[in-house]
Amino acid sequence: MSSVEASLSRLLELPGVTGVSLIDAVTGLTYGDAGAGGSDPVECGRLAEFVETGLNAAGAQGELESIVITGSRRQLVVATVPRRGDPLLLTAALERGQANLALVLHHLGLYAAEVGA
Repeated sequence: MSSVEASLSRLLELPGVTGVSLIDAVTGLTYGDAGAGGSDPVECGRLAEFVETGLNAAGAQGELESIVITGSRRQLVVATVPRRGDPLLLTAALERGQANLALVLHHLGLYAAEVGA
């Protein structure tokens, strides 16, 4: 297990989190993942680019922070990791009935700050 995967696995301790990944938003390269139920890294990159383009067209200032996709039983959170070079995305798959979305977003933000530093 790589050090990235070991640090990602800490996020699996959060209630309802079933899988996490750290990916390159441009190439789709996966730097590490832990758990199960993740999503396609290339599609997450495309989704983040699409949403950010839409926000910018609507006049939003600043960069995209996160995207939450909610289904009846599962949720997907895609959070950006600010850094120089290609942007990174931190994704988390959640069991909706077990997860505390605010808590997960908070911990993803803390992890993103660690990785982006």
